[in-house]
Amino acid sequence: MEGEVPAQKVVNFPLVFHFHQPVGNFVHVIEVAYKRSYLPLIQTLNNYPKVKAGVHFTGYLLEWLIAEHPDFIDMLKEMVDKKQVEILGGAYYEPIIAMIPDEDKLGQIELLKDFIKDQFGVDPQGFWLAERIWEPHLPKILKDANLKYILIDDYHLRMNGLSEEETFYPYITEEQGAEVIVISINEILRYLTPWKPIKETLNYLTANASTEPDRLICLIDDAEKYGLWGNTHEVCYETGYDGTPWMEKLFSMIERTAWIKSITLSKYLEKSQPRGLIYMPATSYDKITWWVLPTPRRVNFERLLKLAKNKKIEYSQDVLKFLQGGGFWRQFLVKYYEANNMHKKMMYVRDKLRWVEGQWGRDERTTKALREIYKAQNNDPYWHGQFGGVYFAFMRHNIYHYLIEAEKMIDSISAEKMVDKTITPAAIPIDIDKDGREEILMETTLITMYLDPFRGGSVYEIDHKAKGVNILNAFQRRKEAYYRDDLDYVVDRWRRYAFYDHFIDEKVTLKDLIKDTYDDLGNFLDLHYSTETKQGEINVSVSLGAEGTVTLEKKVYPLKISKFFEVLENKDEIRIIITIKNLGKTSIQTIHLTEIPIYLSGEVENITFKHDKAESPILEDESFSAKTLQIYSKQNDVKMKITLDKSTDTFKYNLFTYATTNGGDDTLYQGTILAFKTPLDLDPEASASWRMAITLG
Repeated sequence: MEGEVPAQKVVNFPLVFHFHQPVGNFVHVIEVAYKRSYLPLIQTLNNYPKVKAGVHFTGYLLEWLIAEHPDFIDMLKEMVDKKQVEILGGAYYEPIIAMIPDEDKLGQIELLKDFIKDQFGVDPQGFWLAERIWEPHLPKILKDANLKYILIDDYHLRMNGLSEEETFYPYITEEQGAEVIVISINEILRYLTPWKPIKETLNYLTANASTEPDRLICLIDDAEKYGLWGNTHEVCYETGYDGTPWMEKLFSMIERTAWIKSITLSKYLEKSQPRGLIYMPATSYDKITWWVLPTPRRVNFERLLKLAKNKKIEYSQDVLKFLQGGGFWRQFLVKYYEANNMHKKMMYVRDKLRWVEGQWGRDERTTKALREIYKAQNNDPYWHGQFGGVYFAFMRHNIYHYLIEAEKMIDSISAEKMVDKTITPAAIPIDIDKDGREEILMETTLITMYLDPFRGGSVYEIDHKAKGVNILNAFQRRKEAYYRDDLDYVVDRWRRYAFYDHFIDEKVTLKDLIKDTYDDLGNFLDLHYSTETKQGEINVSVSLGAEGTVTLEKKVYPLKISKFFEVLENKDEIRIIITIKNLGKTSIQTIHLTEIPIYLSGEVENITFKHDKAESPILEDESFSAKTLQIYSKQNDVKMKITLDKSTDTFKYNLFTYATTNGGDDTLYQGTILAFKTPLDLDPEASASWRMAITLG
């Protein structure tokens, strides 16, 4: 009969469910997840007391559940007290643990451990590894945190050549003599559940039961998968595949099948020893190693993988066994500069806090600032598969908000303690993005600007400190491997930075800009601009300059561009002057174009836009001539006003990208571009200037 095994064969079958919401996610989204997944999952488990399970909650979600659904927490506490449920630890705000400073690794782990101890009265022994992103230095941190085991993917073990059967046991690994037990998540079960009827899970367990009492096959997955993804709520808790809810059938199967041993991981480790020593390479689950690859390489890799799975090439099974993708998670910070900018800003702000604590010690204010930095270490906005990630502008917005708030607290402490020296206004040369070239930070009490002299003298971040907003939080449009061939996507040729110097033909239209199909007639975009900084008592300024060329009708004309940025202390205003000089001996007629990419908030319907006295929807692509432009976000009460020295022809258009599991059907708003045209008619040695003021409120 199906599901029968000889009496002497058994399999240990731990369950672990991971509950996660990124800090700052929309409350209504979390509530839907609670109703469709979290509550029915735990209620169903509670109805089967013989079924043991581990659960992991990220700190932010646990906070939310305690505040919004205390009855849920009470039910969970009872299950913990009865030893039915084991609570696993992790890092509080679910960072990619390898990418944050070691002191923050330990700090976030201890923060969640203390929270769990306070709420449930237990000390976690296991560690939930976000996205299973493993790096070999982690055992020492886990040992310092007094954690016994960590969950990784069976892919990690298979990369060392282990067979499927050899992944059915725990192993031990170490770093500098600090050891931790590694337990692998079974990939086959992860794809079977809940997408296939329960009998397929039972058949898999039946085929792999063993006379060895230590055999361990783990069903470990996201709680959201069981109720929130697709039609899984109906499958898991309503109709199932045959009229009985799938989750009930799973728990019932475990209870009535004697040879399936339901057990928590900690209980298992009390009676069973690791099989031996292993060392794993830096990796994650298999799909991330594909997703991180450059798009052309990813397309080729996934094509080869599909051919092998369909046995369309020779030695298909061997190819599948050794085809490992080769991508490394940290390359997401290279693939998406927007993620790197956030990560390196986080590291910069963390360094500032570390310096302040070194000077004056830790107190309530530095602890609060550190908490904001911890929030900004949440992993979701730093990478992308095809589900959103760094493509979600509201998540990037949250990261910047936490970091700006932390930086304000840190600077406030410094200003208070350094009574004989002011910290702003300041111009700071620093390689903040770690590309080997120095950027310039212009800082006042109200505004911080990040200038990139090596990328066309551009500006890539403007922090409106009072509101905790980076107003330049836009996103470059790219081609992704999951886009269908018939998808109408746009690929931007340049980063979405502000104040690049473009030169265009008079025939360039709004549509050309939207599609990024126009010819740039100059060579200034990648030039290294010289810099000169001036720091006064009430202002700070940076002047940038470069000499380049414009090609018109196959003739090359030399030009010099000078850009001047000034910010005054205690004023929410940025002053900009752009001057273009003809260095040649013949006259030049051309058009200079510069753009400002703007992102103020996620609720686009609550953003208003005006030019001079005319009002139009923010999402309407349009061209007009105006002297003043105003954008207001009702969501976070952020105002931005641009004042030009004369009425200027302006293009306004919006950036949209795709991120979906369905081939690219969902559009995501990534910001609004304001592009300003300045016609030039310059005699030899002549120059022309135009001015702009940006006022924030």
